[in-house]
Amino acid sequence: MRHLIFLFLCFLSQIVTCQEPFLTFDHTVNTLGKKPTQLFSAVFPENDTFLIFIEDSKQLSVYEFDKNGDEKAQGFSFPNFAKKYPNIGGYTQQNDIYTLFLSTTNKKKWAIVTLDFAYKSFSLEEVKLDIKGDRVLESLTYNGKHYLFTVQRDSSTFEVYAMNPEGGVTTQIFPFEDVEFGEGRRTISNVDRLLHGSFTRDATIIDSDSPISLESSKSRAKFYQDEALITFTIDASKNTTFYLQFDLENNTSSSQTISKASFDKDVISAKSNSFIFEDKLFIFKVSSDEMDFSIFNVDSMENLASFSARKGTPIPFKNTPIIQEGGQLDSYRELEKTSKFLRKVANSNPAIAVFKERDQYIITLGGTEEITNGGGGMFIVGGGLAGAVVSGLVTGIANATFYQYNAYTYTKSARFQMVLDSNLQFVPDAEVPLNVFDEIGEFTEETSPKVLQTVFKLNESYVWGALNPKEKTLNFFTF
Repeated sequence: MRHLIFLFLCFLSQIVTCQEPFLTFDHTVNTLGKKPTQLFSAVFPENDTFLIFIEDSKQLSVYEFDKNGDEKAQGFSFPNFAKKYPNIGGYTQQNDIYTLFLSTTNKKKWAIVTLDFAYKSFSLEEVKLDIKGDRVLESLTYNGKHYLFTVQRDSSTFEVYAMNPEGGVTTQIFPFEDVEFGEGRRTISNVDRLLHGSFTRDATIIDSDSPISLESSKSRAKFYQDEALITFTIDASKNTTFYLQFDLENNTSSSQTISKASFDKDVISAKSNSFIFEDKLFIFKVSSDEMDFSIFNVDSMENLASFSARKGTPIPFKNTPIIQEGGQLDSYRELEKTSKFLRKVANSNPAIAVFKERDQYIITLGGTEEITNGGGGMFIVGGGLAGAVVSGLVTGIANATFYQYNAYTYTKSARFQMVLDSNLQFVPDAEVPLNVFDEIGEFTEETSPKVLQTVFKLNESYVWGALNPKEKTLNFFTF
C-alpha cells in the first residue's frame, strides 16, 4: 500500500526524478471517529528531534521522531485547545519535555501546554498577562522562554513579557524615548503613534533561513532574531527606516535611523520597505515616477550599493521579466513598461525578498496585495492550531517554513528578480535558479486540495509531508 502511494505521488509530481521518501508512518492514535483537519510540525534542532501534529475537531495527536525519521516514542493525543487559544506563538524542549505556548487572538491570555512522551501525558497552565492599553506586537522564543513584545500606550517604551514553561512571568523594559520617530510631525510624537498606521499595525517575524515571498515581507514593521539579539525595523516613513535592537540577555537596547533616497518629486504616492539579510539592510523606495534600491551595512550603515530607475526607461538591473500574477498560473502575465510596474507597486504594498544561492544574492523587488484563495492548497485553514501556524506567522514563528512556503506559493504580486554577486555587483546574464519552494511546488502541483500538507526544515534539507484524511498513512519527502 505504501509503495502504491509513493508511486502515485511520483506520478502526480510530473517531474523526471522522483523524490526519495524520507518517512512513512501510520496514524495509529485513536481519533474517536473524527476526521483529521490539519497537519503541522515542530522542529527542535538542538535535540535533533521533530514532532508531527494531526489535528481534528476534538484533539491533537502528536508523534515524536529523531532527525533520521525514526520514531522515538509512541504517539498520543491531548485535547484541542484551538477554540480558546487559536494561535501558536512558539515551542521549547527540555529534558524530553515539550512545551507549546498558545494564545488568544489578542495575545493577552496564554496557555502553556507541556507534553511528556514517557508518560503519554500533558499538562496545561493558563496565564493572563497584565496588558491593558498597550500595543501588542509579536512573540518569539529564546533559551526556553517565550517573549511577547508590546509598546506602552502613547509612548516609545517597549515592555517585553517573558513566560517560562512553568507559567512564571517576568518583564523587561526597553525605553526609546530619545528617538525622534515623528520627523518633526507633532501628531507622531512616539513609536506607538508611528505604529498606528495600517501598514505597520501588524508586525511580522522574518525567518531568513528559508526563501521569503513578498507576501511574507510586505509588513513595514519586522522582527529579526539572532539568538538573544532582536532587531525591529519600522518603515512607516517614506524618508527613514528606524532600526531598533533589543538584547534580551543583557537587557540593553540601541537605535539607528537610516535616511532613504530623495526623489525629484516628493509625491504622496512614494512608499518604501526594507529587509535584513546577513549583515546587510536592503531598502526599496518607489513612487509612480521612479524607484531606488539601496543596500547598507547594518553595523556601520555605510551605503554599499544603489540602483535606480525611472518611468519611460527600461530597468537596467533585472534578470527576469516584470511578472504580474495572482497566485494562480492562469493569471500570469508580463509587463513591458517600467511605468506600469512603478504604478502597480506604488499602489500596493512594496516589499523586498532576499536569499542566497552559490554566493549570489537573489533579490525580488515588487509589490503585493491581499487576495482571497477560493480553493486548492494549504492556504485554506480552519482556524485551528495549524491555522495559527499557516496564517499566523504574523502572530508567531511556530512554523516559519510552512507559512513562508504558503505565502511564496499564493502571492498576488508584480515583481522582478535581480542577481548580485558577492561584491553586490549586478550580474547581467545570470539565470535565476529555482529555490526549494519552487521544487516543492512542482512536486505537489497536482496534489488534491483535500490532502493535508506540511513543510518544515530539518538539518540542511526541507521536508514536505502529506496526509489524505481518508487514509491513515502519512508520507514525507526531502528536498
